[in-house]
Amino acid sequence: HRLTSSRGEPLAPLHSRMATLTHAAIAKTDLFERLAAGHAAGITIVTPNRRLAQALAGEFDAGRIAVGKAVWETADVLPFHALVERLYEDALVSELALPLLLTAAQEQALWESAIRESRWGEALLAVPQAAADCRRAWTLAHAWRIAGALGSFPGNDDARAFAEWSRDYAKRCEREGNTDAARLPDRVAPLLNEAALRKPKLLVAYAFDVVTPQERDFFAACAAQGIELRSCAPERRESKAGRRVFRSTREELDAAAQWARAQLELGVTRIGVVVPDLGQRRREVVRVFSRVMHPAFNLPGNERKALPFNVSLGVPLSDCPLARAALSILELAAGEVSFEQASKLLRSPFIAGAESEMAQRARLDAALRKQAPARVTLGKLIGLVERCPVLRQRLEALFAQVREAPAGERSPHDWGRQFTALLEAVGFPGRSLDSDEFQTRAKFNETLAEFAKLERVAPRMSFARALAQLRRHCADTLFQPESPGAPIQV
Repeated sequence: HRLTSSRGEPLAPLHSRMATLTHAAIAKTDLFERLAAGHAAGITIVTPNRRLAQALAGEFDAGRIAVGKAVWETADVLPFHALVERLYEDALVSELALPLLLTAAQEQALWESAIRESRWGEALLAVPQAAADCRRAWTLAHAWRIAGALGSFPGNDDARAFAEWSRDYAKRCEREGNTDAARLPDRVAPLLNEAALRKPKLLVAYAFDVVTPQERDFFAACAAQGIELRSCAPERRESKAGRRVFRSTREELDAAAQWARAQLELGVTRIGVVVPDLGQRRREVVRVFSRVMHPAFNLPGNERKALPFNVSLGVPLSDCPLARAALSILELAAGEVSFEQASKLLRSPFIAGAESEMAQRARLDAALRKQAPARVTLGKLIGLVERCPVLRQRLEALFAQVREAPAGERSPHDWGRQFTALLEAVGFPGRSLDSDEFQTRAKFNETLAEFAKLERVAPRMSFARALAQLRRHCADTLFQPESPGAPIQV
């Protein structure tokens, strides 16, 4: 089918529009020498993703240390979308007339609303997943300049549904004065002539193997405003390929971990292991690599040490112990929970007094296993708690907070404040946190704040629906605590 752009122009076939940058190249060593001049040089480096930006910045820092520097200015290295967002924020602060940028959670809520209110809404079993797929497709459509062609050629039911949802979503955004991340580069490009925007003197695109038409147009707009454009790529290296066969994926993974350890013992400082289906095998990967790198890593009483590997994919925030405990506390406040959840809360270190009453709470949990029902309410649990005065006091404070809260539907912002008050009632997080727990709590608070921002696009809701929405946000948020640089990257 012949495709047209959102401006009505005929498009060439997709493969012919996949191109690399044609700007003059700059060697990596020359780039780092110019970066050493600091911010006065006015150099900004953009990368295709955040991970590469972090790696490149770390490499520049290591080079500064290698030449004996103790202090230097941080290199301005950031992913493409972060550069666009920074320019947008500059324009927003300067009070230029701009649509408001939706957060990821707000985009998701608008897509879900468009889907539920459509003729296909009742037939879909998983509206949130469909909305997430729509967000990704919407981003691709704008990146490759085919958004205007979505409804102009025949397709199957999926294509027709997406075209209809896209029109409804776009109308909602326009009516409410909003835009999204997919269209932000096109919103920012015409503003590059504004003096309020902090534009670099030199913009270097690093390691862009494929440049989308949207990125190409944005770079062209930068060049039109007098910004010097250069491209840079990692240095080519000679390599050798080999092949080994294993009887099972488990044996293969164990061999990969053993090989990585052997390379580490030989003094190799950069080791990569690529695992297919990492999302499904992450726990297995962590377990196998931990056992190989530090066989006694999980023995009781051992001091926790940073292991020499890093898994690039995080876990759902809802699977982190601190966030899981917070959600369980809110579910207990909402109604009843299973005894399994109540049992974990009784022994949770994230409720005030957990360390001083550790033995009493363990005995209480053992006793309740003989008499507690399969599901318990907050009031029932308070009645069962004995010989744990701090725990009982905190649960009673939680009960009082629930009873004093106004009934009925409320806005996401109000529910966010109520959730915070409920957690504070039990003394959450209960004790001093280690580094990983501290970062988890910060991420949970950030997710709670994102939930509260749904007030712009979501109607008032009940406690149960608000809690379900927060739980889903936590499940959809991948999180991995920052850790010291590791020589092995999985």
